[in-house]
Amino acid sequence: MSMDYEEKRDFIRMNTEHDLQFREVGSEKVQQGVCRNLSATGIMFTTEQKIPQGTELSVTITPQYSVVSPFDAVIKVVRTQTNGVPSQYAIAGKITSIR
Repeated sequence: MSMDYEEKRDFIRMNTEHDLQFREVGSEKVQQGVCRNLSATGIMFTTEQKIPQGTELSVTITPQYSVVSPFDAVIKVVRTQTNGVPSQYAIAGKITSIR
């Protein structure tokens, strides 16, 4: 019996579509993106900025409802790729700390 690739992951990815803000660690310039999926160890979001592999970002997702705590983490970019939409990049990151 073969398993789908996604089923082999250590943590389930939750598909989502939430606005997020990010900035390079050490910078004050806040940029915008859209979170596409999230797991216990990683995140994938889209943005208009191409971000080099290895860049450390501070990422914040503010939930729509106040009963849910904001997600605030530091990630390390592991992959940047175009996603077929002009001037839009898919950024995959490993969560290194959650604040």
